[in-house]
Amino acid sequence: MSGTMRYTFGAIDGARADIAATSGNINGKLADLKSYLAPLVADWEGSASEAYQAQQAKWDAAANDLNLVLEAIGRAVGAGNDDMNATNNSAAASWS
Repeated sequence: MSGTMRYTFGAIDGARADIAATSGNINGKLADLKSYLAPLVADWEGSASEAYQAQQAKWDAAANDLNLVLEAIGRAVGAGNDDMNATNNSAAASWS
């Protein structure tokens, strides 16, 4: 190991943006699926409807949890990138 650390700040920031976009894409696909199923769900009655609604509530909770995790990862990636960029700038300034 050389002990050298290399960062590509733009690429890391791009990864943060990709994480945010992924969350949005997942939400969009889930919304599309709900829209597609809406006519069927409107006609369901009784135990089939109740079972679907219970499962849908679980899916919604899981999707929300996934979004919270993705948001936290995105924030951590962004904060790490910002911190390392500040450290890099400080190190560069120390040579002046």
